[in-house]
Amino acid sequence: MTTFNELNISSEVKRAVEEMGYENATDIQARAIPCILEGKDVLGRSNTGTGKTAAFGIPAIEMVNPGCKYPNALIICPTRELVTQVATELRKFSKYKEGIKIVPIYGGQPIERQIQLLKRGCGIVVGTPGRIMDHLNRRTLKLVDTNMVILDEADEMLNMGFKEDIEEILSMMPEDKEHQTILFSATWPQDILKITEQFQKDPIRVEIKSAQRTIDTVEQVYYEAPRGKKTNALRVLLNHYDPELCMIFCNTKKMVDELNDELNNHGIKSISLHGDMKQEFRSRVMEQFRSGNFPILIATDVAARGIDVDDIDLVINYDIPQDNEYYIHRVGRTGRAGRKGVAITLISGNKQRKALRDIIHYTKTNIVRHALPTSAQMMEANRNAFLAKVKEACDEGVTEESMEIANELMADGIALENIISALISMTYKNEVIDIEEEEKVKNYASEFDAITLKFNVGRAHGIKPGNIVAAISEESGISSKAIGHIDVRKEFSLVDIAAEKVDLVLTSMQRSRIRKQEVMVEIDSAPKRKRNRRKEDKKSNEDKKNTRNHSRRKADESIRKNRKKDKKGSRR
Repeated sequence: MTTFNELNISSEVKRAVEEMGYENATDIQARAIPCILEGKDVLGRSNTGTGKTAAFGIPAIEMVNPGCKYPNALIICPTRELVTQVATELRKFSKYKEGIKIVPIYGGQPIERQIQLLKRGCGIVVGTPGRIMDHLNRRTLKLVDTNMVILDEADEMLNMGFKEDIEEILSMMPEDKEHQTILFSATWPQDILKITEQFQKDPIRVEIKSAQRTIDTVEQVYYEAPRGKKTNALRVLLNHYDPELCMIFCNTKKMVDELNDELNNHGIKSISLHGDMKQEFRSRVMEQFRSGNFPILIATDVAARGIDVDDIDLVINYDIPQDNEYYIHRVGRTGRAGRKGVAITLISGNKQRKALRDIIHYTKTNIVRHALPTSAQMMEANRNAFLAKVKEACDEGVTEESMEIANELMADGIALENIISALISMTYKNEVIDIEEEEKVKNYASEFDAITLKFNVGRAHGIKPGNIVAAISEESGISSKAIGHIDVRKEFSLVDIAAEKVDLVLTSMQRSRIRKQEVMVEIDSAPKRKRNRRKEDKKSNEDKKNTRNHSRRKADESIRKNRKKDKKGSRR
């Protein structure tokens, strides 16, 4: 075990780290920090919850020249949430180092404010690929003094369609001076290795083996719920586990909102987090969650990126994750820093059962099946909880007013046991949640009712579908799953967007940029008209062809009949 005092870092950073409550460095920190401080390129692989931010953040802080005008370090992250989290952590580490400014830049926030901050000078810029490209194109961000570029969660950025932006940013690093390229990723797919070959020089590979993954410290279980009863099963489990802080994961923003409404309607305090929310509101959501005012946070995978809360004792996969790696990210939210954690996955039907088997095979961990409590068990648990609550109230003592009321009732001739029984009847409702009988419930499956938007950029501008997906995700925060078919033509592109997200995309994408081109977006009705016209033209042509063929057949029959008549007449 390596302590931070053993690492070659400044006394100011050591003081900040100690104040944050850290003594021992994690494996990724102990191995990566010395390599980066020596000026070497690093290719790191480590999962969520292992301390990657400090692994690259502390060396970045140490190499910054205080009071510099242009950034010495550039950190690229996939989402605005992760940008915010990384910037916050770096400010904590640099608390006692004077003159180090950290500026976060990301889409969905007014760019003018970011431009002002960059003009004032900063040592470290943390940003999303799209917004970094925007500033570089505007020349409001200059890399002339950048000695270190860091890619955090590089595999996630590639999955989101930022490959070309990342390659372009890396190619814009100054060629006349040495610089470090640091890359951290949960996985090393071929695309990551290609970037390594192209932009890194003899990188040191720092890999944390799967045996050290955060999820190995977590108790992992799954429950099978009848179809249409998953929400009821969730309520039962929340009642059973009674977590202090719990994260529930859903695959869609629509499901997040609907599940949050469902729980609140049943008196369960929960709060939601997803990409449609403005940054100010997201910050308030996280404050409410961290403080315990709302002990249950319901989120999508993308929105949860960058959330750094160590005290989560329960994670629930309400939906099976759409990617096996997401399971590791989700489960890694609990069981941190040596604490105990529980991860629950809810499944319904054979398809989800198979998906869970794939996760077990992929993670090489045992996810144990537990049976949902029966009605009798739930009633017994409710009864015991009520008894404990009454005993606790008795231990706290009684008020003078309550004694007066009790004496008044007994003076009216009501027996004490009858008073107690009546009070219990008024306050104790031993109702169980129905999870055993099938019934029709609301169908939460979202329908992709798409509207086509027209973007004024196309092949002539070097645009590819991935550029459009990345730009929309960057500026509007919507998931790529809300983006349908993309038809890139020479001078423009047609993009199908989920109907409920159209207004958001129209608002956020106006005057944004895709590959240096300023974008204008409008609702497009021409494709449908053209398709209909083509269908009508095709039908009309077929009708004309059929009419001509019918006329020919009629003429041929008439000729044949006349020939037969002529032959008969000549015989006579």
